[in-house]
Amino acid sequence: MNRRNFLRTTSALSVPALLQQGIAANPLALFSQFASTDNDNILVLIRLSGGNDGLNTVIGLDQLENLRQVRGNIALPDDGIIGLNTKTGLHGAMTGMHQLFNDGKLGIVQAAGYPNQNRSHFRSTDIWTTASAADEVITTGWLGRYLELDHPDYPTGYPNDDFPYPLGMTMGNVVSETCQGQASNFSVAVNNPFNYLYIAPGGDTPLPDNFYGDEVSFVRNLIGQSNTYGSIVQEAAEAGDTRSENYTDGRLSPQLRNIATLISGGLGTKVYIATLGGFDTHSGQTAGDNTTGVHAGLLQELSDSIKAFMEDLELLGVSHRVLGMTFSEFGRRIRSNESNGSDHGDAAPLFLFGDCVQGGVLGDSPEIDPDVAQNVGVPMQYDFRDIYGSILVDWFEVPTATVQNLINGAFTYLPIAGGCNTTLPVNLLSMTVTGYDVNVEVAWQTDNEIGNRGFVIERSEDGRNFRRIGWTPAASAPNNSVREYNFRDQGVSKGNTYYYRLKQEDLDGKYNYSPVKVARLRGTAIADWAVGLPRPNPVNPDSYIKVYAPTDATATFELIDISGRKVRTGSITLAGGQDNRVMLRPGGLAPGTYVWRLSTREGKQFARKLIVNQ
Repeated sequence: MNRRNFLRTTSALSVPALLQQGIAANPLALFSQFASTDNDNILVLIRLSGGNDGLNTVIGLDQLENLRQVRGNIALPDDGIIGLNTKTGLHGAMTGMHQLFNDGKLGIVQAAGYPNQNRSHFRSTDIWTTASAADEVITTGWLGRYLELDHPDYPTGYPNDDFPYPLGMTMGNVVSETCQGQASNFSVAVNNPFNYLYIAPGGDTPLPDNFYGDEVSFVRNLIGQSNTYGSIVQEAAEAGDTRSENYTDGRLSPQLRNIATLISGGLGTKVYIATLGGFDTHSGQTAGDNTTGVHAGLLQELSDSIKAFMEDLELLGVSHRVLGMTFSEFGRRIRSNESNGSDHGDAAPLFLFGDCVQGGVLGDSPEIDPDVAQNVGVPMQYDFRDIYGSILVDWFEVPTATVQNLINGAFTYLPIAGGCNTTLPVNLLSMTVTGYDVNVEVAWQTDNEIGNRGFVIERSEDGRNFRRIGWTPAASAPNNSVREYNFRDQGVSKGNTYYYRLKQEDLDGKYNYSPVKVARLRGTAIADWAVGLPRPNPVNPDSYIKVYAPTDATATFELIDISGRKVRTGSITLAGGQDNRVMLRPGGLAPGTYVWRLSTREGKQFARKLIVNQ
């Protein structure tokens, strides 16, 4: 057994089992740069374990009629939805997050996911925690890879004078794979920060110079590290405070309350991971009038806990330092099942919260086809790796070039975590950007315009460097009335992501900027081609391969036997921006091994092995 596998085994079993009421010793991964950057920003991840039903969480008000046709036994009634804007609503149980949205402290990214969604809990969780592609296996976490750049010797020599605190922390008994490095996991698991359990070090007798001695030395170091980290965490917990009286008695609130306590106690940890389980709602998702049930209870716990956490951080004076994000391994299918539930699907909305998020909704409500097939999930609008990379850039000031090497080779920047100090002197009620076939519409509403000269409309192709593309003078209306503005950008083309902001100018020459918004023209590719594996394999009449096409396309395929002979050829039409199921139909094939090869018009080829049995 190599050291890495040994560490992962002990982290999951031995040490947490010994420390059920205190500190588990295997360090969880964090960006090494997090601990060494000048800023003191903190990231809090909340995993919604089980696959959250995004369609019953963030509701497309413009899709309600069709939504109720395809999931009538679980869809929410009108009085079970809280409106956020004219197109989007929240589940009625999420009153706390609704308030955060109104305060500009909640952002929603519609349909976050990845091409070729894997609907297995375990595999899809691996993909989200490692930031891998669906057909790629990576054994390090997206945070762990960065940490290892600055801390290659970890855990040897840690804690030390420069890093006396845990680099990362998982609330619970088992560390998160999000922060797994090549040789170790860079976090500690903490179940109860007030109850540190000391572990006997295990002696200091000389060890043989062989594999056995190396591993025993490693365990000794791990135990010593755990004891030191444990005392540091307990000291921070005892020195910390919590002031909100609105935490719940549920499962998530105690985790967030402990995080707030540790932050206020001065702990320098930069990443915390909490978990709320129970989202695998195959049956009994709703009850009664569909506004109650298991899912409603989970969403209320999520919403109330986040609201109490943000309130606590504000009362403690540290809310400006914390950015939160939820994630789940997948969403649910568009059609409900006959058990008042929903089955494993594809993309789903993702929440970001904090004083500095870009508030509002990024993306459109998923379109609901009333004739959608039973097994279809929500197509991806935003790759989750773009969200990860943008957080690294904006929140932790990681260079873009470094992030491109960490997040699957490249990422598209999204303005989601840089919303501090973007309040206009006028009251900006709303701002939307919408991509059409040949132009982008920028629309906004204001009131309380006193001394406003007008708005410069600025555009960027990278989200960082903006230039002026238009000017709209202040509308003539009473100061306290709502004013509506509209600008159409004709200088755009398919293939690019565009970023927009408003520069509001006063009559006295002062100015300020709006939050940044994102748009793509319809038909713009979200991700590159991706081809999955045959499922199931050996193949049967129901076997298929998922093919993600960037845009509407036609591709050709060949089926080649072991001798190199083409036994089948054909062409397939693929819908762009979503996963297409290509049926394999093995009937009539002799038993054996075959290669299925897809070729695109751009010259790309993908080969997948499939097996035909008797």
